[in-house]
Amino acid sequence: MTLRHFRIFQAVCRESSMTGAAGVLHISQPSVSQAVRELEEHYGTALFDRIGRQLHLTAAGEALLGYATHMLALSHQADEAMRGFVGASPLAIGATLSIGESVFVPKLQAFSVAQPQCRLFSRIGNTRELEQRLLADDIDVALIEGEVTSPQLLAQPFMRDELVFLAAPVRQLQGEVPRAAIAGAPFILREEGSGTRALFEAVMQAAELPFTTAGVYNNSAAILQAVTADLGLTALSRRVAEPFLRARRLQTFRVVGVRFSRTFRVVYHQNKYLTPTLQAFLDFCQHYGQLL
Repeated sequence: MTLRHFRIFQAVCRESSMTGAAGVLHISQPSVSQAVRELEEHYGTALFDRIGRQLHLTAAGEALLGYATHMLALSHQADEAMRGFVGASPLAIGATLSIGESVFVPKLQAFSVAQPQCRLFSRIGNTRELEQRLLADDIDVALIEGEVTSPQLLAQPFMRDELVFLAAPVRQLQGEVPRAAIAGAPFILREEGSGTRALFEAVMQAAELPFTTAGVYNNSAAILQAVTADLGLTALSRRVAEPFLRARRLQTFRVVGVRFSRTFRVVYHQNKYLTPTLQAFLDFCQHYGQLL
């Protein structure tokens, strides 16, 4: 089997369809079907359960996906190493939105000063998106506030963080308020796949504190503006909300028995080759987190 077979197989897994994989790879759908069929014939087992138009990985398919990802990652690393003889490739770093809107740019700036020979490429997305990019070897490393679910990813803590309740001043919610003060209140939330949203929902559910969803936004800046306009409450990182709090456009409050604490993590694939540049960045993250 060739790397082309594994690249097509990985795309089919990611898109959950032959047609989607063909579109992403810019090849014909019959070519995708043929590659998958050749893989199944070679290994003598079905890799997908075909239910209607949906494809679902079998146990054999799940196992092969891990090997395929590893082999493609090794191929990519070999390419990067060979290109390194004529010019170093940029270190591709991802960050989730809460990190991207607070400590990401200062971190990149400080790393660039410490390692001026390194070229960087940066990307911001939610936890779910970055996890998929790490598994596909689209990025080298990511700074993530949410929990990663793949056992193929390694996560190292580097900084503590906490969400705080936020409200427009007209709500007059200050200090510590009783649970009844916000029971059923409207909240502006981040999108599905966001680590911030996952933490908020988990803590509120554990506290048995009901709420209504008044809006779903994919960036914190829009959420802060919506809360300032009193369209609802929210819970975001204090680091993100600090400019609005200093300007007294928003106020923070506590709720009895409810706390949103979390850890920012630096995440990379377990099979990722740790180049000197990547190792330097991992070491830098640990040192940088201790400074804040």
